Amino acid sequence: MPNLTIRNVGPIKVVEGINLNKVNVFMGPQSSGKSTIAKILSFCTWVEKDVATSQSLSGYNENKQYFKEHLESFHKMKGYFGPTSYIHYRSDVVDIKWENEECLISWVDRYAYKRSKIAYIPSERNMVILPEARKSEFGNTNIRSFLFDWFEARKRYSSGNGLSVLNLGINYYYIEGKEEDRIKGYDNGHEYDILLSNASSGLQSITPLVAMIEYLTKWIYNEDNISFDQDERRQNVNRFLSRELVIKPYCRKESFSEDEYVAAVKSFNIKLHEKDSEAVRYFKKYKKISEQLFRTHSSQFIIEEPEQNLFPETQRDLVYYLLQECFNKDGNRLTLTTHSPYVLYALNNCMMAWLTNDKINEKESLKCLHARIDPFSVSIYEIRDGYVHRTIQENDGLVSDNYFDQKMKELMDDFYLMLNHY
Repeated sequence: MPNLTIRNVGPIKVVEGINLNKVNVFMGPQSSGKSTIAKILSFCTWVEKDVATSQSLSGYNENKQYFKEHLESFHKMKGYFGPTSYIHYRSDVVDIKWENEECLISWVDRYAYKRSKIAYIPSERNMVILPEARKSEFGNTNIRSFLFDWFEARKRYSSGNGLSVLNLGINYYYIEGKEEDRIKGYDNGHEYDILLSNASSGLQSITPLVAMIEYLTKWIYNEDNISFDQDERRQNVNRFLSRELVIKPYCRKESFSEDEYVAAVKSFNIKLHEKDSEAVRYFKKYKKISEQLFRTHSSQFIIEEPEQNLFPETQRDLVYYLLQECFNKDGNRLTLTTHSPYVLYALNNCMMAWLTNDKINEKESLKCLHARIDPFSVSIYEIRDGYVHRTIQENDGLVSDNYFDQKMKELMDDFYLMLNHY
């Protein structure tokens, strides 16, 4: 389980030793540091993927500033770092530290990585549906990355194969020749068909989110389209893996001249063709690790403010949808930043459905039934004044009633005070 510590980065003072769970939720007011944590988490998992699929740490160890410079530009975090800033990310694969204004990165197990799609879905996601988006210059940022993923995702939803968005009674589809994102549905018994950019702010927010989740949970695993650069990386890494995992251990030799290496490869291929058991064993290990590195096994979803512009009931249904769809593969992880207590209410329902699953008779009446989740697979963090607290979950993993009561009291204090005079 990856572990993350952050100190003195932007609004964050101390985030100490967070063990990343299957579901991670960062709850807090505006500018409390929720997005800072999510962005650093996203970037560290991307660096892990980058070094694992290149089997090289040299880019980061030779340029000690590259980690910070790329993080600052990609996630728009200029000015967040100071002399005492500290980041430590450790997984089964790598150990990454930003300390004393330089990056140190080392292997934990360079062959343990299983390729994952890292999907950072920013709060600005509704920008992608604007006709001007394709012409805009976003630089090498998370918005540009999401925009490019969106261009791929929307091609799957034609007028004859539209996407139903939750239970809102609308269908999204894309007209490729016109580059139009449209929705159609019924209003007071009349059918309508409009540009998504002319729809309500809630639909502009939720439609790209749902379309992207559908793409990342269903379509992406069936695709094997890689760029020229990616193919070149794969070939280089496979040559490295072949040498390190096959030829060297099979020949029990650490170094070769060029001619010796060519001869060793020929000899090994002959033994492999003869189905020599030792040669087969080394080759299988090589193929397994190569497949781990270059076939997508899982997805990491990092979503900013899923509740954006949504009615409470829709927020609830969106949480149910995310929990139901995002875990169709082992290794998937969902991280949310949110201001909304309704997101926590919905998540609490799903955890309660897990705890009471064997005691409920009329299960069909539960909307959250298919989204139930083990509370111990969920970590909810409250961020206050630059610090992270985990006091809002009880021993059983459920969100504390006291937390909800306190938040409601804070909202209703003025009303109750005036009620004494009414």
